[in-house]
Amino acid sequence: MKNSLNCSDIYGKVIKRIRGFYIMSRLAYSTMENKTPVHHRIMANLTVQASWIDRESGDTISVNGMTENLGENTALVNLEILPPVGSEVKLRIFDEEKTIIEVPTQVIRVERDPSKPLAALSISENLKKWKHSALTAAQDWVTRNWQLNYEEEWVN
Repeated sequence: MKNSLNCSDIYGKVIKRIRGFYIMSRLAYSTMENKTPVHHRIMANLTVQASWIDRESGDTISVNGMTENLGENTALVNLEILPPVGSEVKLRIFDEEKTIIEVPTQVIRVERDPSKPLAALSISENLKKWKHSALTAAQDWVTRNWQLNYEEEWVN
């Protein structure tokens, strides 16, 4: 075998000769074996308040809305007025009128569907606190609502 020759068998093993040594390694075919990070999202409807400074007028715009889902470093929120992509937005999340967390975010995408306008926000700071506070509150919301929906279906 030459130094640059790679031989591979049907099991995905590769044999290489490097500096006189034969090295065998296994090829990974699935994304899970490649250790591609899996980002979990929690589908929860928590109340939010988003505020940003309008670039043209300089006015502060403040809009209330609901979360569609929360991720490890993102939030997808339903807002009546959408901020421009790239703008910085202060996001405050509430659970039963109690502030859970307030974080700076950046708009990475908007969906201008009139029936459901959405803004995808990337969390800029306090990721550790975000994961602890916001994701815990979202998981609690899911647990609470799953139990309520489950009990209602079995009332008969």
